Amino acid sequence: MSTRYEYSYLETGHIRLLHILSVSPEIRVRIDVVPLDTDPPPIYAALSYLWGKDTPFSRVIVEPHGRYIDIARNLTVCFQHLDAFIGTNIWIDAVCINQGDDEEKSRQVSRMGSIYERATKVLSWLGPSADNSDAAIDGISNYGKAAVDAGLLDIKKELLETWPDVGDDPANMRARDAVVELMVKANAAEGDADRAAERFPRLAFAAITRREYFNRVWIKQEITLARNSMVLCGFKQTDAESFHASLLFYGLLIVWETNEYRAGRHARIPGPFSIEELMAAPDGPWALLKQTTTDPAAGSAFSGRRKFLREGGKKPLFELIHTSYVRNGALGLRSTKPLDKIYALLGIAADAVESGIYTDYTKTPDEAFEQAARFLIAQGHVDILKWCRTRRVNPPTWVPDFDANLPYTWSDDMGVPLFKATGSKSQPTTLVHEMNGPRPASLRLHGVCLDTAAAVGSVFVHNDGMKYPQEAARQLFLNVKAFLERTSKYTKDQWDDALWRIPICDREYHPTSMYFQRATLERSGRQFELLRTQPVDDEKVTAETMSYQATMRYENGARPILLTAGYVGLGPMETMAEDIVVLLYGGSTPFVLRSTGTRGEYYLVGEAYIYGVMDGEMMDKGLEEEVFTLC
Repeated sequence: MSTRYEYSYLETGHIRLLHILSVSPEIRVRIDVVPLDTDPPPIYAALSYLWGKDTPFSRVIVEPHGRYIDIARNLTVCFQHLDAFIGTNIWIDAVCINQGDDEEKSRQVSRMGSIYERATKVLSWLGPSADNSDAAIDGISNYGKAAVDAGLLDIKKELLETWPDVGDDPANMRARDAVVELMVKANAAEGDADRAAERFPRLAFAAITRREYFNRVWIKQEITLARNSMVLCGFKQTDAESFHASLLFYGLLIVWETNEYRAGRHARIPGPFSIEELMAAPDGPWALLKQTTTDPAAGSAFSGRRKFLREGGKKPLFELIHTSYVRNGALGLRSTKPLDKIYALLGIAADAVESGIYTDYTKTPDEAFEQAARFLIAQGHVDILKWCRTRRVNPPTWVPDFDANLPYTWSDDMGVPLFKATGSKSQPTTLVHEMNGPRPASLRLHGVCLDTAAAVGSVFVHNDGMKYPQEAARQLFLNVKAFLERTSKYTKDQWDDALWRIPICDREYHPTSMYFQRATLERSGRQFELLRTQPVDDEKVTAETMSYQATMRYENGARPILLTAGYVGLGPMETMAEDIVVLLYGGSTPFVLRSTGTRGEYYLVGEAYIYGVMDGEMMDKGLEEEVFTLC
């Protein structure tokens, strides 16, 4: 009868490597101990995978003595797909680290960044074949590789944001033209039954990006630091560059097709579904279109790696937290331990040392979250207060709950503010020393009080995946109109303008961009009139109001508010009469606060959109500066 494998002491600076001998019918390995910090480093692959439940499921037999190590189901299935790696060395944390030795675990986990960065190859295991994933990998290998060869990954992010304007660099223009040729091919194949084999596998590709693997917080570090990375799914594999290029290509393809359709150059509605299929969907067109949507976590993982390899640098903690956890209608990156929501990002944070945050599992999640929030605000990121809707009004209300789903804000796009309500004002340079409030977990910020809420309207509910709630939307329109009729703050032109801007917080999708921009009368004003007066189940109305409908999804949970002085806008669902609206220096939007009952101390209710104050108009109105203590 075989006995359990007993780990020997692992010296600092060394790692264990598995030499795979067989994966079927038994998983058999040899374990070698090697120094990590050699030049050149040892040759090995490192596995990046989803642990899943750690209940023992099968065994790895360790030769030459036939002893065993218990492994869980997900790792068992992965081993069974590693035929191509028999005879090679691989590092797998569940086996190469003695999971029963906390001291060794601490030392080895602290070196995981180096382990993945020094690996000859990182294998990203997405899981067994499912949901037509074989077709997805084939499509990635075809279209993704073609996009890589075209030079798509060589175009900088800021130029992708202005696509198709990629500047006057001939290389970028050639890359753009080659990618557009791929788009033409993909679009033509979508509408031609005889060219089905040439299609980009949209549904299968979107499904594979929604695999749970991409939502595990530790993989962000593992993918980012990988010098050479392969993506494995079932018995199919592709390279990380092709996967990343496919994500960029697919996003650009949707924008390009929409633009062509709206310009009348394409008769077929963009995407894999006909207008008849969309209109007949039981839960509405958005529920069907959701199947074609990629998970932003996948794009975030690969874009971080691209930046790291291209620039040789790491991202600041603010950017990592935003791209990891701020989502709309989807969960951000997850971990079993809430503390890891912060600690897992430190290994790839450029300002990890500056933050003063260190891995310490004796802390509570709230303590770690507060430390991170205080550091980010001290850096000038007052806008993280917009992430606090999941806190509601339970103190400390100014600390985002990073363990919850942080919804997209109403006023940003990809973390870039569309507004600047406080103009050039910022928190004083002494903020770091003054920000601690008079009670534990409180925060002091400078700003001005705009006004007090005089009345609030009904809450607008637009749950993700539901049909566009036209009746609820029209009620929101009526609430806004009623509040505008009660005030003389705005001119007639402003009144007409506010009526359609407020329900979408003055932003819209543009057919030539993947990103939000400030709303326009030509586009959003016209769509508002259609939604206000025409039935949304009309095919033409649905097709022509997609931007307004899509943007209103972000206002789920908002309610109209009327301020005492006559300003009108939207606030969080928790907003009540007598709450105050303030402009905190450095913030891009106003914020709603509620008094705790102690003078100068407040609970944070959330961000607001107030028509007429979003571009710094109030900064020269003589409002008295105050210090607000957030609890």
